[in-house]
Amino acid sequence: MPRAPRVAAGRGPAGTLPRTSFGAAEARLSRREQDRFSYQMGRLLAVSAAAFGLIGTVVSLVILWIPGVLAPEQPIVASIPLVLLAAAHALAAWRPRDFLIVAVVSLGFVSLLTIGVLMDGAWNVGSSSAMGLIAALGIGGVAAVLVVSWREIILGAVAFMLTIALYLALLAGTPANLSGGVALIITGWGVAATFGGWLGASFPRVMRRIGRIGRAYNIERRASETEARRLRDARLLHDTALATLTLLAHSGVGVNGEALRRQAESDGELLRRLRLGETPQPEASGDYSLTTTAEVPVGASLAGLRSRLDGRGLEIDWHGAGEVDLPPEHLEAFVLALSECLENVRRHAQVTRAHVTLSDDETAARAVVTDAGVGFDPDEIPGGRLGFRESVIARLDDIGGTVRVFSARGAGTTVVLEVTKQ
Repeated sequence: MPRAPRVAAGRGPAGTLPRTSFGAAEARLSRREQDRFSYQMGRLLAVSAAAFGLIGTVVSLVILWIPGVLAPEQPIVASIPLVLLAAAHALAAWRPRDFLIVAVVSLGFVSLLTIGVLMDGAWNVGSSSAMGLIAALGIGGVAAVLVVSWREIILGAVAFMLTIALYLALLAGTPANLSGGVALIITGWGVAATFGGWLGASFPRVMRRIGRIGRAYNIERRASETEARRLRDARLLHDTALATLTLLAHSGVGVNGEALRRQAESDGELLRRLRLGETPQPEASGDYSLTTTAEVPVGASLAGLRSRLDGRGLEIDWHGAGEVDLPPEHLEAFVLALSECLENVRRHAQVTRAHVTLSDDETAARAVVTDAGVGFDPDEIPGGRLGFRESVIARLDDIGGTVRVFSARGAGTTVVLEVTKQ
């Protein structure tokens, strides 16, 4: 029944009415979004028009059944076109279609003519009131959907004038209050048209606001993705090339030449592939691949960690559970954070042995890294140091994990990594 607002040239789904044009802001919305909002707008207008029409039709039908308004045998005859009019309104609200506008107006005229023939000039307050309600709302309800385009406004104006003319022709020469009836018709059509126009005007504003919200969301999402990519790249370079450069800066003390050569080759290959535009994914304890890894058992991850640290001057004693049951992405972050903790022991603790205790239960997976080295004050970690803050704390924070540090100068260090299971 109503015309859904146009978002593009042509027509909507088969059988529906054309849509109304919008500006550039609405054009940025996807066609699916535009069609969805247009459909909902059309349905809202259709339901509104049907509500106006049903109110006028049902009330006039009740008036005609009041004893004395019509002759005893006449209410049934007068009710037939009114029932059909009510059915047309209900059908238009359920499945809006072009032809239903014509059906509503035509059945409204038939209802007026039927009552006029039955009264044959013997009008009374009840019958004239019923005629006014039919003309004002029973037919006038369609004004709610005839305000979207100029063509529809013209059609609505023609239907309005015909309704006024028919009403005056049927009640001419009677003592009925014609001016009051005409005022009722003007009011009914005016209210329906104003309501429909308000809905039609509000729809573009809603579309513009939705478009602005969508663009703001996309800008924020891109900014978040850029920041996440920056942090990922910083952690990646810290765990690979920067770690190797640190070894070279200290003349490779405590690291055999073969281990340093393997590490440099691995870092060089990674940097080459990054330069070609590939996106790395963490695979296991400092190693990176260019595809998303399948679920890696912790045994293999820990084996990779031991292999990476082999020959680099740090002996690790493993205690507790041999496996940790975590989702793949959580497992990767957990093992990479553990790798960085052990690298920190090797670089800064001034000891050659560390202890790692793994535990796994129904609620969380934990790793406790302990050394008897020189220790440090956790509150004095410089803000520019990426290692512990980004590769350990931030990495576990991204997956909902926690990091606790217990250390003091000259008293060794204990780091507890914990990842809660969902």
